[in-house]
Amino acid sequence: MSRDLRSRPPRPSRRRSRSHSGSSLLNRLGNNRRRNREYTMQYERLVQWARKTWHERWPGRNYVTIWASAECSNMIAQEAIKPGRKLRGKARYEGVDTLDCPAVISISDYGSRGRKTMLTSTAGAFAFKFSADDGDDFEVIYASSYFDDDVQDLTSIALVPEDKLDTWAAFEFLCARTVRPRIKRRRDVYIIGGTDAFFDPTVEWDDVILPEELKQEILNDMEAFFTEGVDIYRQLKLAPFRKLLLAGVPGTGKTMLCAAMAKLAIAQKRVVVYVSGADRDGATFEKIQRALQAVTAAKYPVLLIVEELDAYLRDDDKARVLNVLDGIESPNNPKGALMLATTNYPESIDERVAKRPGRLDRIFVIPTIQNDEHAEQMLRHYMAEQWKEEHLDVVHDLIDQPGAFVREVALHARMLAAHAHQTEVTLEFLQQSVDSLQRQLRSGRDFLNNRRPIGLANNSNRGLLRRASRNTFNNSGDD
Repeated sequence: MSRDLRSRPPRPSRRRSRSHSGSSLLNRLGNNRRRNREYTMQYERLVQWARKTWHERWPGRNYVTIWASAECSNMIAQEAIKPGRKLRGKARYEGVDTLDCPAVISISDYGSRGRKTMLTSTAGAFAFKFSADDGDDFEVIYASSYFDDDVQDLTSIALVPEDKLDTWAAFEFLCARTVRPRIKRRRDVYIIGGTDAFFDPTVEWDDVILPEELKQEILNDMEAFFTEGVDIYRQLKLAPFRKLLLAGVPGTGKTMLCAAMAKLAIAQKRVVVYVSGADRDGATFEKIQRALQAVTAAKYPVLLIVEELDAYLRDDDKARVLNVLDGIESPNNPKGALMLATTNYPESIDERVAKRPGRLDRIFVIPTIQNDEHAEQMLRHYMAEQWKEEHLDVVHDLIDQPGAFVREVALHARMLAAHAHQTEVTLEFLQQSVDSLQRQLRSGRDFLNNRRPIGLANNSNRGLLRRASRNTFNNSGDD
């Protein structure tokens, strides 16, 4: 006998999400069914193939059809788990055969593991072989495929002998544990996603030019959590996972602040994990999920950095991120984990996140330059040895600007002096730089606000244009 799963929709928790488009998966499936009443979902094709294969290889043996973990087809797990491995149910893993499935074209993702690049998540069909102490050897017929051309979710199904579910569950857990990033204490930052595996934070705490009271408050929150707060969370039977959000317009120094806090955390012998969207997959929940697995597996306190949190709060990923922030899927690292997230657009983080207690423990607003003292401090920092007292005359022009503006003013002034074959930056060069950048900002805003959008000219388009007009220095690296 077998159990039929045709009437059940796929469970998101079993998929490895790579990217998401604007409309929801359910809407697209509904539209597809209306266009074609004979539409067969991909998981149904996988099950049909698996059943046929089962009856060919194990005629007369009963099975159940289940949703399976996509980690079982991950090449890291298949290479690392060797035949002979003991499993629950007095059984042993005996290896895997690759099968030919017309419903699946085998294809692998790849990524960095340590300093080595290797194949990772894989679409394919396999027969996992197991032996039992009582001689009742068996196989699990397994298939993993991308669910939809747009969403590209990796969906996995398996046919398992009903009395061997304990052994298969133990094997799935072993695969998942094997695929998790291996976290060790080191002098640099682990990167989840991105083009590199690690980076070395070089920003010193004193290099962060922000109001001293704000800097100290953020630092105190992190230190208090790791030194005292972890025990308090555990006493209350809560996972010791604290969440801070740095919000502010582009260029105010959020990225620099994160880098400086990463350097401080490493100095305190904590592990730092950074979630990067700088690869072909962009901002996906799968990366946050991998980071959370790494945080959970770490045997040390962890600082988890997620920049541009708003980019992950979209489509189906939003509900998954909310589950993490709620604590349902929060990492439970006994040594404590603190998430430091940033956003340029707090208005895009809806009330379900920003105003519900517990989802974000603290929100710190990173301001633009608020007064002459702050402006002078930042200008002195970026002018360095070129600083002159006469430069104070431009300080007032820097009020309400982000730190990236001041840095660009100093850099452009030096370029003007070099072009004029001068070795010193005079007040004239500095004022020219300020005026030039202010004109650039005004002309950019005027262009974006006044041009007629191409295509659908609706309110959402104009909103995007207004957002772009505020984003002039977004690529300056000083968020």
